[in-house]
Amino acid sequence: MTSEDLELALGDARRKTNLSDFGPEDFREPLAVYLRLMRASRMTREGREAQRQLIQRCLVNRLRFADDLSRHPEIRDEDVSDPIVVLGFPRSGTTVLQRMISADPAMQSLRFWRTLNPAPFPGESIGQPVGRVAAAEAVENAIRTYNPALFAAHPTIANDAEEDWFLHHLAFQHVGNVFAGLVAPEYLAYLRSLPRLPTYRYVADLLRYLQWQDGGKRGRRWVLKSPVHIGCLDELLSVHPRATLIYPRRDFRTVMASFCHALESSLGSSMEIGPAEIGSIALDFWQVEMLGFHRTRRRLGSHLNLVEVEYRDLLADPIHHIGQFYRRAGTELTAEGAAAIRAWIADNPADKHGKNVYTLERYGLSPEQVDAAFGEHEQTLFV
Repeated sequence: MTSEDLELALGDARRKTNLSDFGPEDFREPLAVYLRLMRASRMTREGREAQRQLIQRCLVNRLRFADDLSRHPEIRDEDVSDPIVVLGFPRSGTTVLQRMISADPAMQSLRFWRTLNPAPFPGESIGQPVGRVAAAEAVENAIRTYNPALFAAHPTIANDAEEDWFLHHLAFQHVGNVFAGLVAPEYLAYLRSLPRLPTYRYVADLLRYLQWQDGGKRGRRWVLKSPVHIGCLDELLSVHPRATLIYPRRDFRTVMASFCHALESSLGSSMEIGPAEIGSIALDFWQVEMLGFHRTRRRLGSHLNLVEVEYRDLLADPIHHIGQFYRRAGTELTAEGAAAIRAWIADNPADKHGKNVYTLERYGLSPEQVDAAFGEHEQTLFV
């Protein structure tokens, strides 16, 4: 892909919106590199079309966001300094924990439809996001119908909480974007060369934007979640300095196998990549990110407001643990909040959308490899 191809993508978004300001310009080079590597990749025609749509959606949202920001500078006054952030290793209960806490009406929920299109559609009132909800429901139904394995591994529900990683797509430069479609060592190496703070600053502004659309903070904290934050603690805390971090733990052999299965399911027929390649790049990615996580954690020490919890303990008594997390964040779980969380749990039993079956061996990984990569991080919990 050439710079001309980048300009074509930008031009398509401008024509769709009749807008020209994309906000911070630092997304251009990463997007150009992505387009070039995508051309040389083993991505299928189906995969390229899916990526074309993702790129256009992200660019359109950037344009609409920049336009609203220019007309409503008060958006930047919104306070997003104190979220509860779930950042454990993938497949360690992070999704279920985020969704349980997000069921509490005292919290600000990052619902999937908000991550998919943070900017209102034309003619859509801020308080009535009918079009955006319908668009997310269409995505939910398509995944449920055409990729049931992915839906079982990670149910994508239009009106339930989803990870803020989807917002990071709009910056085109977060290291975790390697799992957004182009799973390739060359792309990961490029993303690792980029600074991470610009993405976090941009996403913090998107959260301000969404909060402003929802009538402001009104005492509510955001409930954020993404495993890709593991290696980005400094950047995360620079934009959310009063964040409370929750780190669910599960044995690395299980989570690596489960993550590879979820990634293989998400790629579907969009890319010609074998299970062993998936295992190799997944192990490389998470080993480096976890090393960064533990280095930062040791450096920050008691200044890091982080709580660890074992996966099985969390699922055995979630209300108790969530109450502890709230107290660590300086607030209390109310009776109304606990009831809402219990209702969510009752409506979402384990394996509601299908049972996942996975093994390390399918992805060319052995228990010994995983132990060597992560075993040193199996340390005593601190709460």
